[in-house]
Amino acid sequence: MPPAEPEEESIAALFARLIDHAERFVRAELKLYRATLFDRLTGARTAVISLLTAFLLAQSAIIALLVGLIVILRQPLGAVGATATVVGSALVVAAVLVQFALVKLRKATEIEDKK
Repeated sequence: MPPAEPEEESIAALFARLIDHAERFVRAELKLYRATLFDRLTGARTAVISLLTAFLLAQSAIIALLVGLIVILRQPLGAVGATATVVGSALVVAAVLVQFALVKLRKATEIEDKK
């Protein structure tokens, strides 16, 4: 008895199988990218929490410094004078930093004309 010849599939059936395999491949790739994304987000979450904690600690240190300056300057300037001096100085520093940031932001977002 001769071996049975495999049935030849039609071109439509082959394309249907190709589309099915391509769909499964795309779904598997999407699952891989999703898993990679969530893995990276987990690592990024830890980094963001660490940066936020560092920012809050630095902010607390700056507040403690400003309060300390008020306490130190209270003797020669009085309570109101020391407070006004420290707050005024802090506002001047903040204004300079805002100006610096705005200049950098304008440069970063500037659209250059091609000539």
